[in-house]
Amino acid sequence: MAVIIGFLGVGTVSTAVIHALCAAEDFESRIVLSPRTVQRSEELSVRYGQCARLGSNQEVVDAADIVVLSMRPQQMDEALAGLSFRKDQVIASFIAGSPPSVIADLVSPAKRIAQLIPLPAIEYGRGPLLICPKIPEVIEVFGSLGDVIVIDDETQIRVFSVASAFMSTYYQMQNTIIDWMTTRGVGESTAASYVLSELEGLATVGKATPVGRLVDLPAEHQTKGGLNERVRDHMASAGAFAALRAALDDVYDNARLRSPQAPTE
Repeated sequence: MAVIIGFLGVGTVSTAVIHALCAAEDFESRIVLSPRTVQRSEELSVRYGQCARLGSNQEVVDAADIVVLSMRPQQMDEALAGLSFRKDQVIASFIAGSPPSVIADLVSPAKRIAQLIPLPAIEYGRGPLLICPKIPEVIEVFGSLGDVIVIDDETQIRVFSVASAFMSTYYQMQNTIIDWMTTRGVGESTAASYVLSELEGLATVGKATPVGRLVDLPAEHQTKGGLNERVRDHMASAGAFAALRAALDDVYDNARLRSPQAPTE
């Protein structure tokens, strides 16, 4: 399906999505970019013949069949204020924690609105892509970029957003192990190669394991009195896993994603 996709906001995630779209052999659509993120929008328009940087956000909206909202939640109200959308347009929002019902008034009269949660690995065709609700045009354009998970209940979007909020924590754990190895005399590049390959292998096993057996993986990856058990027991005794759950609960219950001046969700 050849359409015009307009991006309002060209940040890290949008850039990753655009790279993935333009790398696909069967991608026939055009992409128009808002001008605010000057360097990224100019680089993309030079790199890809499918991309063009326009002069204003309204020009992007006017040109697009599918409008992608990809600004920070705190910028959403200001960025969308005064823009004129069309009833026939599809809205694909990358804005965290802002389900279709929250965005509806800001993009009226457009009524077909989907929330997407693409993560940075989408650039490499990896990772989950949440879409809520199912809109055929959205599925057709973005559905090949990752592991698509479609939900219809927008009240669950916040759960998925919070579940995505451990990315920096993951990399901090990864880097802690690499750094520990270097302090024990292993070269940094060797340590990194080992840890990164180990983590990729663990993820591969996890994806290949039936959902009902995921709970068994910790025990299957340790032996009684072995090294894995000792590390896991130490982490559990230190409250690491309970702290992770508490952090997720805190973000879910207390994070405010829109600007203080915006109406409460």
